[in-house]
Amino acid sequence: MWRLGLGRSRRRIVNDFVAAKATTAARAIAYEPADQRTFRRLCGYGAIVEDGAGRYHLDAGRLGAFRGAVRRRAAAIAATSGVVASAAAAATVFALAE
Repeated sequence: MWRLGLGRSRRRIVNDFVAAKATTAARAIAYEPADQRTFRRLCGYGAIVEDGAGRYHLDAGRLGAFRGAVRRRAAAIAATSGVVASAAAAATVFALAE
C-alpha cells in the first residue's frame, strides 16, 4: 500500500515542476518537497537537477529513464513472485498427492 504513495509523491513532484515550467536550467525554481525521500531519489537519479544555488529543474530525458528503471524493477518483482507462487503451488500439489 505504501508503494502506491511513492508513485503518487513522484507524480506530485513532477507535476509541480511541469506546472512551474521548470524544465530547463534557465527556468529552475526553488522547491521544498513534501516528500523528501522521493525528491532525493529523483535528484539522485538525475531526473531533478540542482543548479548549485538551491534551485531545481526537471530533466525530462532522465525522468523517462528513471520511469523505465522503475517499470523494469516492478516487472522483475512480479515475475519472481509468480515463479515463487508456482513453485509453492506445485509443492502443495505434490505433498497432497503423496
